[in-house]
Amino acid sequence: MSSDTERVALPEFKTILYCTTLGPHAPYVFSYACALAERLGAGIVALHVVESLTSKQRTLVDRYAGEGSLSALLEKAHERAARQLPDELKKVLSKVTGPEHWNRIVKEVVVAEGRTAKEILAHVESHKADLVVIGVHTESSVIDRVLGSTARSLVKGSPVPVLTVQVPSDL
Repeated sequence: MSSDTERVALPEFKTILYCTTLGPHAPYVFSYACALAERLGAGIVALHVVESLTSKQRTLVDRYAGEGSLSALLEKAHERAARQLPDELKKVLSKVTGPEHWNRIVKEVVVAEGRTAKEILAHVESHKADLVVIGVHTESSVIDRVLGSTARSLVKGSPVPVLTVQVPSDL
């Protein structure tokens, strides 16, 4: 081994993609994204994905609600979400940062529609994110209790590091 040890370049983190369902633990998970952004000099893109129905779910709902009525309802709901969720995210999450700090650290709030893991991965690419921060919530299976299915998919498929934040059970 050479006495001249070469240094490995440390990774740069310019953009953190914070993913949220805007559930009750969103501020807790967001605090991790903020702490990292502050220490690393990075900006945050906050992403909320409105989960779309699978074709089987859509068929089932159409059968009971009447064909086509679901599409109109979903379109209205998505339009409302796209209008209201950015303000709701800011209202809930700026309690962590304060309004002034929010405007400095959060570069963009995005509301997307689709399959959650797939949309997150697409936004990792489109926003050139260097890190993903996502909360881990409890699901029904033992595996999902350890690592939620969306987070598990991200850890396996993400081209960038994924920080999974386990929310304490007493929170």
